[in-house]
Amino acid sequence: MPTINQQTSQPDEINSSRPNQPVATFLQEAENLYVWCVDDIPELLKAGIDEALINELPLRIKACRDAQTLWKKKSKTPGDAKVQWKLQLTEVSKLATELLRAMRFAFRNHTDLLARLNYLTKGNSYTTLIQQLNDLALLGRKNSQLLAAIGFDQGLLDTAIAKSKELASLWAQTKNENARLNEVVVARNKAFWTLQQQVSEIRAAGKYIFRHRKDRYAGYVSQYWKQKNGRRNLLDQ
Repeated sequence: MPTINQQTSQPDEINSSRPNQPVATFLQEAENLYVWCVDDIPELLKAGIDEALINELPLRIKACRDAQTLWKKKSKTPGDAKVQWKLQLTEVSKLATELLRAMRFAFRNHTDLLARLNYLTKGNSYTTLIQQLNDLALLGRKNSQLLAAIGFDQGLLDTAIAKSKELASLWAQTKNENARLNEVVVARNKAFWTLQQQVSEIRAAGKYIFRHRKDRYAGYVSQYWKQKNGRRNLLDQ
């Protein structure tokens, strides 16, 4: 049988945590439980189970199933901003590398400019890359004569500034998409744990009431946790 920690937790602590078992498996077990326990309503009521708890199961199951479906759809379908970000990232990284190599060569005899380059290229985050593009372009414009002396394409500086602005906008949109996805995840998790609390209550009552009747007791046992734990309680045998 599953342990208490695997089956129940305080609602305030688990409302936004990840499900502790595959959602599809849990939903099917919840469906099975509902069909099973309907015939035992009189006995369950005597054990203190509110009939509304049982009657609400189909609605709670549907709510959790719908939330799971939405989460799977959102998680497997990246937003437009995320798609564009990934497409741009490789190109922009190459551009930043090209700018840096050209400037290191052009500024090779200017220790102050080389020190400035080293300062501007610290860090390896996406936000750092966005800022680096703009900073490198501005530095290049201020020292355009040195770049011209090595045959550098000055148009790349304008491209870098434009790409920096474009990436900043895409990154903000991507973060917004991620936030919306997180809202979907939280909603799914809450739906799971709300249903899980109801299922646990009904199972606990059923196991107590039918502790001496193996034929009815069996319907209140989670087969998932029974197999997961790899052991059986004497009542489950």
